[in-house]
Amino acid sequence: MKARLLFAMLVLFSGMRLTAQITAPEPVAGHEVTADYITHTLVYPEADLEQGNSGKVVVGMHIDPQGVASNYTIKSSFSEAASPIALHLVKTILWKPATNIGIPMDYDYEYEVDFSARSYKRYWKRHERPVVPLGLEADTSYKIYEYKQLEEVARPYFANGGNMGQYIVNNMQFPAEAKEREIQGTVRLSFVVETDGSVSNIVVVNSVGGGCDNEAVRLLEETVWLPAEKNGKYVRSSNMQDITFSIGAHNFQDGNSY
Repeated sequence: MKARLLFAMLVLFSGMRLTAQITAPEPVAGHEVTADYITHTLVYPEADLEQGNSGKVVVGMHIDPQGVASNYTIKSSFSEAASPIALHLVKTILWKPATNIGIPMDYDYEYEVDFSARSYKRYWKRHERPVVPLGLEADTSYKIYEYKQLEEVARPYFANGGNMGQYIVNNMQFPAEAKEREIQGTVRLSFVVETDGSVSNIVVVNSVGGGCDNEAVRLLEETVWLPAEKNGKYVRSSNMQDITFSIGAHNFQDGNSY
């Protein structure tokens, strides 16, 4: 009897250890930056917004060991009109696969998209939704194209006719930690420009630290782009952006040198 009890406890303990070593999938950009992307991009269903309807849409999917998601399904939704909006946003997310003891594995995953009418109204009261002049139909395959495959590459869009360099100079908030520790350098970011001109899946490829990585991500998050073109349609495209933090240069928000 004691031997059987001991064996059962060992099996239970081993199972618990195995479960504890399984890591669920995660967006390549991380949960926080992905949540920011959804906040910037989500368009609330008009009727639900007027009525103040709020809730969640839960999207299920299968993520394979390469991080490729498939078999998307709506598991639950507070609103029929919100379901396709949430589904589209989730389909644009790139994933790190689940792992078991560090080994990539298949995993059935659920991602929740929150719809809060109150938060949405408050957010867009403080921000201005950018309008990108789009004249082509969008490709709906969700395929991401590389630079060499494109007829027209994605490019940042500024309503006032500015450029990326001017935008960075005018809007950079040089991190206090980087000033104090005299940290400088170039943060390199990889990202995807979506067919509506929004920026998704931001990943820090070259890190500087001292708060510079977060500031570089923030700057890129707040840009909009003219999407890439192929076969007469707007397509998703992979891109890189360098943002340099230089001590002594007039590239800080307050215009001073440090």
